[in-house]
Amino acid sequence: MAKRVKAGTSKAAASTRKALFAKAYLANGMNGVRAALTAGYKPGVGASKAAARMSSDVIVQRLIAEGAEKTSKIAGLSVERTLAEIARLAYSDPRRFYDEGGNLIPVHKLDDDTAATVAAVEIEELSGGTGKLKKIKHWDKNAALEKAMKYHGLYEKDNSQKRSILQMTDDELIASIAAARLLVP
Repeated sequence: MAKRVKAGTSKAAASTRKALFAKAYLANGMNGVRAALTAGYKPGVGASKAAARMSSDVIVQRLIAEGAEKTSKIAGLSVERTLAEIARLAYSDPRRFYDEGGNLIPVHKLDDDTAATVAAVEIEELSGGTGKLKKIKHWDKNAALEKAMKYHGLYEKDNSQKRSILQMTDDELIASIAAARLLVP
């Protein structure tokens, strides 16, 4: 007598579920549980376990990577372009918004690098339906610099100075605990 196969467990069904999971994972903002539900897994613990299992599956990881790359190409996203935009913000110079007389340059006359740093423009309404440029708000330069520093691995140097408890000798661990006790009132 042939062994009975549970419904939805064939290789074809598993392959279909993997593809559905990968597609849903990308579509829903990379939420594994929601992707598992979309792929047909039961709500609750079943979906959570399936999400963990699917996320570690090599085939699913490849499908997700291929889908993300395809989506990035369609959207025009690339590492080079992203880094160029971060550099525009990180190295922006507010003096480029003004002419020689100290007047704000109209937004439509800004060069591309300077215009890319603009987050918002505030215009003062004047009589007759015209407007006068009043304020330009920039994107956060500190955030851009932080992202550039992370990309260049500059935080890794700082993090390497912090030692794990597991890496400490017994004497170093005792000294660290004693120092921490001094901080507690």
